[in-house]
Amino acid sequence: MPIQNEFEIQQLTEVSRKLEDAANHAKNNADLDKMQQLHEELRNVQDKIQGARGKAINGSGTSTEPLFEAQLRVEEAQQQMERAILNLNAQEDNTHY
Repeated sequence: MPIQNEFEIQQLTEVSRKLEDAANHAKNNADLDKMQQLHEELRNVQDKIQGARGKAINGSGTSTEPLFEAQLRVEEAQQQMERAILNLNAQEDNTHY
């Protein structure tokens, strides 16, 4: 498989930012369905970033810093989504009693 180039790294960085923004918006609107969808998308992007980092580290000479930052951004957004989903589910459970 070819080593990631700058364009692919830039794409992953941009996607991570867009997903982070969308995750924050869904969380602020307490949109459980959207949060669950974005949580899955964040997981998929995280897998792609990890693969790209591995390729960049293995000799492309490409800086992995943008990918590292994107990975941190995605991981943080995922954790926020998990907490928000748990909180919303707990609230829904409490309203049924």
